[in-house]
Amino acid sequence: MTDVPLPFPHHGHDTDPAGPTGPPGDPLTLLATRTDLADVDFTGLDLRSVLRRDPRPRTFTRCVFTEANLRGAHLAGAVFTDCSAAAADFTGALLDQARWQGGSAAGAKFTDADCGDLTCDSADLANTKWGGALLADATFTGCRMIGARLTGHRGLGLQLARCNLAVANLNGLSLRGTHLVGIRFTEADLGGVDFRDATLEDCRLAETNLRAANFTGADLRGADLGELTIAIAAQFRGAVISPDQAAQICDALGLNVLG
Repeated sequence: MTDVPLPFPHHGHDTDPAGPTGPPGDPLTLLATRTDLADVDFTGLDLRSVLRRDPRPRTFTRCVFTEANLRGAHLAGAVFTDCSAAAADFTGALLDQARWQGGSAAGAKFTDADCGDLTCDSADLANTKWGGALLADATFTGCRMIGARLTGHRGLGLQLARCNLAVANLNGLSLRGTHLVGIRFTEADLGGVDFRDATLEDCRLAETNLRAANFTGADLRGADLGELTIAIAAQFRGAVISPDQAAQICDALGLNVLG
């Protein structure tokens, strides 16, 4: 009788030992040797030693930068796709012409960062801080920016479309001449914002702080201004409004408008 050899026991080694978080290897080593990374976890790591001395354009896909230190990092032209960077520190980073697509950077700091021509599309940027950041010609589309602090940024040409800026701080921001579409400003601080000659289409301005905001020449006909009391209407002085909006103001004054 011939003995039949028993099969080798299966210990599960057919799976990737690195698991779903990414390829095997130290994250800092991968960052130093490769410019196209996917599924790498940099949580809590100090990435300055690599990213400050290597200016090569980089591509990150589904990478995790939660609470990572990227202060002063050279990330010009970098592409972040479906990455998570919650509470990451990008203070003073070079993000010129970088692209952020999907994912989240909620609670991240972009203070004093160079974000000229930055493009953010469908990203969660809630509670982010942009004080002192250069946002010249930066574009935010379809982003969740609840509680974001954009006050004190530098540069002109900031573009916003279909973003949720509820409870955000835009105090003193210049949006002069811009075409804003689908912006939710509910309960945002818009004190001192320059809306001169801007067009607000499908935007919600109800319950916002409009102290010292300038709406001269702004087209508000397509905006939701909320309940137009006399006091609120006065804050839109100089703006172009619709007949329906004018009727609300007249109603607040106790006037009857006859067609």
